[in-house]
Amino acid sequence: MMSDARKRMLIQEARMQTEAIGRLGVWWRFAISLMTLGILLCFWSLVIQFSILRGVFGIILTVIAGSAAFLIQVGRKNGKRNVENILKAASEI
Repeated sequence: MMSDARKRMLIQEARMQTEAIGRLGVWWRFAISLMTLGILLCFWSLVIQFSILRGVFGIILTVIAGSAAFLIQVGRKNGKRNVENILKAASEI
């Protein structure tokens, strides 16, 4: 009886973490989009219409958004591994 409750709790936790991983995917796509926008801004300001200020802003945007995308992806990877471990533990009960 106690193991059934624990198994349900683990499955519910895995479900909630899976939903959170899905939300992180949305933020990851947003960060990638910002990084792409930064790259385009750099290209536009340094090649098409020269402007140092816009170029520096584009580089900063690219670095910050790229770092955010990397950290979000690491979190998603670790979260997926955690969900797999939770489901494995639930199946052993």
